Amino acid sequence: MGVAPLQFLPEESLGTHGLDGTEAYDVVGLEVLNEGTVPKTVVVRATPDDGASREFEAVLRIDTPTEAEYYRHGGVLSYVLRAIAERS
Repeated sequence: MGVAPLQFLPEESLGTHGLDGTEAYDVVGLEVLNEGTVPKTVVVRATPDDGASREFEAVLRIDTPTEAEYYRHGGVLSYVLRAIAERS
């Protein structure tokens, strides 16, 4: 619900970026979704406990206008509830 679906670029993986899943992640570039644009890629900043962050590009798997609307609303459930509330 409202989670950005990301995919590594071809030939990339956790291992190629030296990630183990314990890092804190920031995704740069999602803010344009609120302006009606859906970027094909975003920048992911992974920061481990030692603070030495690394950045890499990832594919944003919001593939349809409907999926973009769901994301903008915080997920499909929020989207449906808002639609019902607007009709009432």
